[in-house]
Amino acid sequence: MHLIIEFGIIISSLAFWFYIDSKKLFNNERIINSGLIHSIIGGIGYNAALICCPIIMYDYPSIKNDIPDIHLIVPFISFGYSFYDLYIGIRSQKLENVMHGFVMITCFTCIYINGETGMAAIAMITETSSIFLNLRPLKKKWIDILFVITFFVYRLVLFPTIITIYLINPDNNARMFFLLESVMLTMLNVYWFYLIVKKSVRKVLNDD
Repeated sequence: MHLIIEFGIIISSLAFWFYIDSKKLFNNERIINSGLIHSIIGGIGYNAALICCPIIMYDYPSIKNDIPDIHLIVPFISFGYSFYDLYIGIRSQKLENVMHGFVMITCFTCIYINGETGMAAIAMITETSSIFLNLRPLKKKWIDILFVITFFVYRLVLFPTIITIYLINPDNNARMFFLLESVMLTMLNVYWFYLIVKKSVRKVLNDD
């Protein structure tokens, strides 16, 4: 993909998130437009990338120069979103949100500089659970259940498993970087899952 097209997608993505959050798309004002839309794009796009091109997980160098452009568009969209994610984190004044945005930016910057943008699917497959996270303001029990299930499956089971598969191959160039990033993200996910379980238990006890 041409450099101008890549930067065009990244910059357009960043501008889009600022724009879309200025519009009222849902009656429930607690639903963040950018978060929901990005999670849907990412959830579908990254799952499709790993299903259609599983070699990304275990032998990326062998296909580094042959990744179909369709598998690069979503990572470039997410790259633009990562800057907006950090902005939201800073605005929220919550350390975990700032950390999430910072990790996203550093991850995308590093893989982009090294020409390995297609590897974004390895980490960003976790966006699948964010679909239901962003729908939780609708206060539907089935949404809450799917959020807990997908959070556990994608962030605490599939993500560490995929990272491990990637790390096993000594020919994968960014092994140390992905190890450090995965440790940081997994620690953050474990902390968030602890809060989710704690809140769920408290809600069950209060209902009783």
